Order: sequence, then structure tokens, then C-alpha cells
Amino acid sequence: MEPGNSGVVELSAWVNGVEFRVLAEHLSRERTFGQTTVRLTGRGRHAMLDAPYAPTLNFNNPEQRTHQQLFDDVLQRNGIALGWAIDYGLQDWSVPAGVFAHQGSYISALVTLAKAGGAYLIPHPSNASFKVRPLYPAAHWNWGDVVPNFVLPTASVSRESIAWSDKPNYNRVFVSGQEQGVLGQVTRQGTAGDWLAPMVTDSLITTAAAARQRGLAVLSDTGRQLDIGLRLPVLPATGIIQPGAYIQYQESGQEGTHTRLGLVRSTHIEVGLPEVYQSLGVECHA
Repeated sequence: MEPGNSGVVELSAWVNGVEFRVLAEHLSRERTFGQTTVRLTGRGRHAMLDAPYAPTLNFNNPEQRTHQQLFDDVLQRNGIALGWAIDYGLQDWSVPAGVFAHQGSYISALVTLAKAGGAYLIPHPSNASFKVRPLYPAAHWNWGDVVPNFVLPTASVSRESIAWSDKPNYNRVFVSGQEQGVLGQVTRQGTAGDWLAPMVTDSLITTAAAARQRGLAVLSDTGRQLDIGLRLPVLPATGIIQPGAYIQYQESGQEGTHTRLGLVRSTHIEVGLPEVYQSLGVECHA
């Protein structure tokens, strides 16, 4: 078996009723003691919008647009839509003409737009679409009021790992645009605002709404954090838990039991029939 000459091949894989569309990018073969193993690796179909499949382009906004409209503008060529959709989940704001200027692939332009609003991209596993979601839907100091998307049964977690890290407890940040931007001061409510984070500068910070969303992402990524790894089966009650979901589970240790609430940052699926497991990377705050 060897690669053909028909270009990139798109595969469809179904895991517990969820379809994943992936590009088969790398093919390798190994023979040992009469046994032949073929390995395929690749990326999701959104890789078609990045190198080496997509060209390097210049993106700009000759007319005033909203931040949401800029995503739609990126996903077209010569005025014709590429067929990708955006599920926009931020507070929108106006961007004056000539502010957005980016050179790169479609994906790098989308990432640049998302970052301006303190957000990130979540590609759909099979459809030609992206979610644009804030890195922190709620500030971490307000997570006590968050209703989790999933509550994991205590016995369901087969493996747990925890790594602690300490980041500065910033409680104030200045967020600035450039020529046509604004200067925003974002302070954590209930604090003196006396621990100043490094200033953030982005040409797309053109309104107070943009500054506030970007500043919230900066101030939320602070303090003592727990990088938690959880391995559990793909349960009927949860299905595949995707990044961006809040989960709650019970951590049991020598010091007793703690209820943890965290934000899923990564999901890895392991298929070993008849069982299917998922490993979650979860961000928690102490």
C-alpha cells in the first residue's frame, strides 16, 4: 500500500454516534515478522484552510465592518463564500475601515480575529464550521455560580493527574488599540486594581466591548491553576465531551474529597473496541 496521486483524502470516522471528518495526511507502513502495519495520521477537515492546502493571502477591511462580519469576509475568495460557517459567541463591536490587516492563511486570519476578543476557535468535528467562544465564558473568580454542563460520576474516572502552577494574581490590565483604537482599563471587581498585568496592544481593540472581553481573558488566566487530566469511558449520559464545556467531578485524596469545577481545554479519544475512552485536559482554579 502506498499513497495515490489524487491529492488529500478525507476520511469519515464514527465514534459512539459522532462523526469525525479527518484528512489523511501521512501514511506509513511497517513490517515485522510477517505482520504489516499501516498507520495514518492527519488533522480535521479545517486543515484545508491552512498550509499547505491554503495559500498565503492578504486580508483587510476597506470598509467599516463589525468584528463578526470580518470572520465571514475571511471565509470567502473574490467575493465567493468558501462554504464555511461561523457560530459567533462574543459581544460584537464595530471595526473602522482599514484597521484589520493580516497576511497568512485563512486559519491564521481567523485565529487573529478570535484572539482580539479574548476568544478561540472550536472546529466542528465533521461540519464545515467553527465556533468562536471566549477563552473564559465566565471569569474564574465567578465559577462558583457556574452550572456545569456535565457532572461526572465519581466511579467513572479511571485515571486522574494533577499539575499545579502559580501565575501572577493580576487584577488590572490596560488594553489598547492603535491609530483608530481605544484605551481600556479593565479591573477585577472587588479588588484595588493594584497588581498590573503587562499592557495588551491590538489594532482591533476599537471599542470598550472589545477591550473588556480581551481584558477579561487576561485577568482570568491568573493565580493558582490546576492542569487536570481525566480518563473516563464515553458514557451515554455525557457522550464525547468537547472543549469549552464546564465539568464537575469529585477528587478523592489523602486530604479528603474535593468538588472540582473546571473548563475542558482538550479532548483525546481512544478507541479500543468494545470500549471507547476519552481523556480530558481540564483547567481548574484553586
